[in-house]
Amino acid sequence: MSSQEPKKNVPIYFYYLTISKQKDSNDSSTYDMQQIVGSFSKLLPYITAKDLTERKKDITSSEKIVWLYSFEDLNNGNYNIIFKSAKYNHVRNEIDTETMTELGARKRQQDGDEEKTHLCIRLANGQCRFLAVHESNHYGISINCIIDYLNTQFVNYNEDTDDKYHYTLSHEIMPGDDFLSSLKNARTTSALKLTVSKEDIKDDFMRFADRNDIDDEVEIWLKRPKGAKKFPDNLIRAYYDDLQSNNRIKKISVKGTNASGQFEIDTDLMKMKHYLSVVAEAVTNEVNSSDFFDKAQEFIEETRNKT
Repeated sequence: MSSQEPKKNVPIYFYYLTISKQKDSNDSSTYDMQQIVGSFSKLLPYITAKDLTERKKDITSSEKIVWLYSFEDLNNGNYNIIFKSAKYNHVRNEIDTETMTELGARKRQQDGDEEKTHLCIRLANGQCRFLAVHESNHYGISINCIIDYLNTQFVNYNEDTDDKYHYTLSHEIMPGDDFLSSLKNARTTSALKLTVSKEDIKDDFMRFADRNDIDDEVEIWLKRPKGAKKFPDNLIRAYYDDLQSNNRIKKISVKGTNASGQFEIDTDLMKMKHYLSVVAEAVTNEVNSSDFFDKAQEFIEETRNKT
């Protein structure tokens, strides 16, 4: 690409995606990641085969419609996906910002500007979940909106196909290293909380939580060692590494004090964030999709090589 082409810095956030397989209580089949990948690979062309009027989903709370625009199946659980959205009920008088000529209202209530949002999905090595790289676009759609859209389409997919399993997507924030860095400035740490799934706690005590009115996630509060001002750094680091690799720990929260007073941080608030320098489209200034996916893949490979 020419060096003269306009560039823009695009923020990206990282998430873990999990696709849960819903099954009957008498079904003893195991969780098969290849089966999950196969079903998701069938879902995407199922969606794009629809007419746009059937493919779109109306997010009434945001006065915005969203639809799956295109995808590339890179095989083995890896995908490049483009969503489009358009906000309606947003009509204003327009003005030429150079000549200050008033142009009046030129849109109707149902008219909206198309906006792209890019998503890279990669099967995480050795794990039963995916890594997702989401383009953070103020005018586009959030990761929550994408998950909601795909779950709606999964329901339709099950109704229209002979796939006997029902699937649900969920996502978790991939925390950035700022979480650990911020703890280095702590004078004291008084509370350490781990949020885990009750299924991962193999203890007789947990039989009391085997009820429908108890949440699937359990909070474990750890006491600070007697006589110590802080939890050992290597202990928190070990929990953090487990959160990143094994998916047993969902969230880590820490309370303490630093030079500014009391603080409380958790891994959900410390998102892993990065900026990509990507070619911008000449007229719309949107991200060039091909360049975005190339740059995102380069950064994913760099990140994997560091681990």
